[in-house]
Amino acid sequence: MAKAWDRFGEAGAFLQEVMWHRFDTDNIVTTLPTETFKDRLPLRVGDKEVELIEVGPAHTRGDVLVHLPRDRIVYTGDIAFIGGHPIVWAGPVGNWIKACDLILSWDVETVVPGHGPITDKNGIRALRDYFAYIHTEAKKRFDAGMSYDEAARDIALDRYADWLDPERIVVNVITCYREFSGQGPDFFGMLDAMARLYFEKHPETHHLH
Repeated sequence: MAKAWDRFGEAGAFLQEVMWHRFDTDNIVTTLPTETFKDRLPLRVGDKEVELIEVGPAHTRGDVLVHLPRDRIVYTGDIAFIGGHPIVWAGPVGNWIKACDLILSWDVETVVPGHGPITDKNGIRALRDYFAYIHTEAKKRFDAGMSYDEAARDIALDRYADWLDPERIVVNVITCYREFSGQGPDFFGMLDAMARLYFEKHPETHHLH
């Protein structure tokens, strides 16, 4: 897809603009897991106690937290986006809120996110509040008969004005709408919706690359 981005319409142009042109993917080798688990997997790495905790589907179908209880650290992977809008590809949003609540219930001092700077519980609280807000506002607009495109443009993001990647709001609204109705666009439909919103805000970048 990265090499043939111009064959994928708005979605391809968007991904090329925001991501693909920055990376060389020619030498990437896919390494499959040698062990899988469900729910929790306790490990010992050297003298460290490590817990792997399954919290997906949320961002994707397989989200996992890596908790080091004695060190009071959690590595969140893509369950934590700090300083930028998260993107809910899988959902439901409620699962992501539960994951935030789980982190907040632990005696942790340091949160290492998948996106953004190292944070603490305050960063997780802000993320949890974001999801609660988006879910509530999306439901109001769903009940009012607005499309997901209209809803994404109508929801005020003033509290999150300094967060990066605001176009992701439309994917998050789509995931909420899918929860409410059981229906929604596929992956490429979600990308197309995000691309439309991005290029509305950045018309000067459209098809630059």
